[in-house]
Amino acid sequence: MRTPAPLPAPLDGSPFLVADALRAGVTPARLRSSDLVMPFHGVRAASADSLLELAGAYAVRMPAHHAYGGITAGRIWGFPLPTDWTPGEALVVARPTGTTRGRSQGTTHIAVDARLRATIHRGLPVLAPAATAVTLGRVLEHEHLVHVVDALLATSWNYPDLDLPRRPHATVDELTTFLARCVGVPGVPALRAALDDARAGVESRFESITRRCIVLAGLPEPVVHPLVVVDGIALHPDLGYPDLRIAIEYEGDGHREAGRWDRDIDRYARLEAAGWIVVRITKAHLARGGDRAIRRVEAAIARRR
Repeated sequence: MRTPAPLPAPLDGSPFLVADALRAGVTPARLRSSDLVMPFHGVRAASADSLLELAGAYAVRMPAHHAYGGITAGRIWGFPLPTDWTPGEALVVARPTGTTRGRSQGTTHIAVDARLRATIHRGLPVLAPAATAVTLGRVLEHEHLVHVVDALLATSWNYPDLDLPRRPHATVDELTTFLARCVGVPGVPALRAALDDARAGVESRFESITRRCIVLAGLPEPVVHPLVVVDGIALHPDLGYPDLRIAIEYEGDGHREAGRWDRDIDRYARLEAAGWIVVRITKAHLARGGDRAIRRVEAAIARRR
């Protein structure tokens, strides 16, 4: 099989419009070569196997006043969402209310208020993070939306997959002010309710899930990353009841790394030596509404009482 001829710059390595390629002298036969895919009508790309590649391919034909919103924008920002991306998932494209709707197979279009501004992230036109959260307020259940707001309030750069430009991206006061400016916009009431249940300082979706399982079970709300000083060393368990000296730690896959595993064991030993009960929670404990996690926390509280 013959190797396809190189494409002229800037078409080589980036998605491009067929019309631009023809104007650059690329032949129709070259555009049908096996090293190119056609993710959308009139578009060619070297690959469209990931969300970012697919979004990049559609972006070359996207009208200037359109941007990604909803679930697609949430994935681009790395928000903690209840499902993983799959190739059959339609790209969500946001357009200002009253403007012309785009049409392309593999996309779904939503109208958004002009107060929801767009920006460029990862080279893609996308609604800004808080604006994205508003559009997610149209489609996500309350608990899943709380996880998104927790991510907006997160202070740690260790938050898995989160790709926001600063930490925290917003404070509670800033989000409250933003939502007040967006009164009447679909998704705002749901996001306001989620903000009431969100807390600053959470470092992962599963920390959010653990905290919310505890609260929804009717137990006292634990403090997020309380400060515990043992022998002059500052420790910050994921969650805790400082008055009861109970620490709650979510053990994700990242804790399996050798160096982190060793540090975790040392931290737990210091806490226990200082009289703290350490409750360790895994993903399995959070299944079926978190019954196993709740029983572990309840048992620790009972020991103190």
